[in-house]
Amino acid sequence: MNRDLFYKSEGVKDCVKWLEKKIKETKVNSNNNYFEPNSNINTMISIKISLEKYMKKLKHEANEE
Repeated sequence: MNRDLFYKSEGVKDCVKWLEKKIKETKVNSNNNYFEPNSNINTMISIKISLEKYMKKLKHEANEE
């Protein structure tokens, strides 16, 4: 197992958790503000999905070696 890649994937996992909190906060705040577009939420969700895919790739590469 490549520990460097594994630790890197754990760092990405922390970023995903942080981003999930921000998405929830933005959803709560946007419910109070009808004029704010949901594009910010959609952008954050797409970034979160990309980070999750990257995290899985890193874990797979760490286990290969």
